[in-house]
Amino acid sequence: MSLAGAICRTEPMGFWWASVPKDRWPDHDEWRAMMQRHWAPVWGDRRQELVFIGSGMDETAIRAALDECLVGAANPTRFDPMAYKHLADPFPSWRRMREPA
Repeated sequence: MSLAGAICRTEPMGFWWASVPKDRWPDHDEWRAMMQRHWAPVWGDRRQELVFIGSGMDETAIRAALDECLVGAANPTRFDPMAYKHLADPFPSWRRMREPA
Protein backbone atom coordinates (compact mmCIF):
# COMPACT_ATOMS: atom_id res chain seq x y z
CA MET A 1 0.00 0.00 0.00
CA SER A 2 1.28 3.43 -0.86
CA LEU A 3 -0.33 6.53 0.63
CA ALA A 4 0.83 10.03 -0.24
CA GLY A 5 -1.50 12.91 0.56
CA ALA A 6 -4.92 12.02 -0.81
CA ILE A 7 -3.62 9.34 -3.18
CA CYS A 8 -3.75 5.72 -1.99
CA ARG A 9 -2.72 2.71 -4.06
CA THR A 10 -2.71 -1.00 -3.23
CA GLU A 11 -1.22 -3.63 -5.47
CA PRO A 12 0.41 -7.04 -5.15
CA MET A 13 4.20 -7.00 -5.11
CA GLY A 14 4.99 -10.68 -4.83
CA PHE A 15 5.11 -13.25 -2.07
CA TRP A 16 7.14 -13.57 1.06
CA TRP A 17 10.05 -15.98 0.70
CA ALA A 18 8.68 -17.94 3.67
CA SER A 19 5.88 -19.08 1.35
CA VAL A 20 8.22 -20.11 -1.47
CA PRO A 21 9.75 -23.62 -1.42
CA LYS A 22 13.43 -23.37 -0.42
CA ASP A 23 14.53 -25.21 -3.56
CA ARG A 24 13.29 -22.15 -5.52
CA TRP A 25 15.24 -19.61 -3.46
CA PRO A 26 18.16 -17.76 -5.08
CA ASP A 27 21.53 -19.39 -4.52
CA HIS A 28 23.48 -16.22 -3.83
CA ASP A 29 25.51 -15.49 -0.68
CA GLU A 30 24.59 -11.78 -0.47
CA TRP A 31 20.91 -12.59 -0.90
CA ARG A 32 21.06 -15.24 1.84
CA ALA A 33 22.84 -12.81 4.20
CA MET A 34 20.16 -10.16 3.56
CA MET A 35 17.42 -12.73 4.13
CA GLN A 36 18.98 -13.85 7.42
CA ARG A 37 19.02 -10.25 8.71
CA HIS A 38 15.27 -9.99 8.14
CA TRP A 39 14.22 -13.52 9.18
CA ALA A 40 12.08 -14.08 12.29
CA PRO A 41 11.68 -17.58 13.82
CA VAL A 42 7.86 -17.54 13.75
CA TRP A 43 7.09 -15.38 10.71
CA GLY A 44 10.07 -15.86 8.40
CA ASP A 45 10.41 -12.77 6.21
CA ARG A 46 6.75 -11.78 6.61
CA ARG A 47 6.69 -8.19 7.80
CA GLN A 48 5.35 -4.77 7.01
CA GLU A 49 7.25 -1.51 7.02
CA LEU A 50 5.82 1.95 7.56
CA VAL A 51 7.65 5.11 6.57
CA PHE A 52 6.53 8.52 7.77
CA ILE A 53 7.98 11.53 6.02
CA GLY A 54 7.44 14.99 7.42
CA SER A 55 8.67 17.55 9.87
CA GLY A 56 7.67 18.22 13.46
CA MET A 57 6.27 14.72 13.99
CA ASP A 58 6.28 13.19 17.48
CA GLU A 59 7.97 9.81 16.93
CA THR A 60 7.23 8.61 20.46
CA ALA A 61 3.51 9.37 20.13
CA ILE A 62 3.33 7.79 16.66
CA ARG A 63 5.07 4.61 17.89
CA ALA A 64 2.76 4.40 20.93
CA ALA A 65 -0.36 4.80 18.75
CA LEU A 66 0.85 2.14 16.30
CA ASP A 67 1.81 -0.25 19.11
CA GLU A 68 -1.79 -0.05 20.34
CA CYS A 69 -2.92 -1.45 16.97
CA LEU A 70 -0.74 -4.57 17.07
CA VAL A 71 -2.41 -7.96 17.20
CA GLY A 72 -0.72 -10.74 19.14
CA ALA A 73 2.50 -8.81 19.66
CA ALA A 74 2.87 -9.82 23.30
CA ASN A 75 3.32 -13.50 22.42
CA PRO A 76 3.64 -14.13 18.65
CA THR A 77 4.09 -17.88 19.10
CA ARG A 78 0.52 -18.06 20.45
CA PHE A 79 -1.03 -15.87 17.75
CA ASP A 80 -4.13 -17.54 16.27
CA PRO A 81 -5.10 -16.06 12.89
CA MET A 82 -8.38 -17.99 12.94
CA ALA A 83 -9.56 -15.71 15.75
CA TYR A 84 -9.66 -12.91 13.15
CA LYS A 85 -11.12 -14.88 10.22
CA HIS A 86 -14.52 -13.21 10.69
CA LEU A 87 -13.11 -9.79 9.78
CA ALA A 88 -13.74 -8.54 6.25
CA ASP A 89 -10.72 -8.45 3.94
CA PRO A 90 -10.59 -4.98 2.34
CA PHE A 91 -8.09 -6.08 -0.33
CA PRO A 92 -8.80 -7.77 -3.66
CA SER A 93 -7.97 -11.43 -4.14
CA TRP A 94 -4.41 -11.66 -5.42
CA ARG A 95 -3.51 -14.89 -7.13
CA ARG A 96 -0.24 -16.32 -8.32
CA MET A 97 0.42 -15.99 -12.02
CA ARG A 98 0.45 -19.26 -13.90
CA GLU A 99 3.90 -20.55 -14.66
CA PRO A 100 4.75 -20.85 -18.33
CA ALA A 101 4.14 -24.29 -19.82
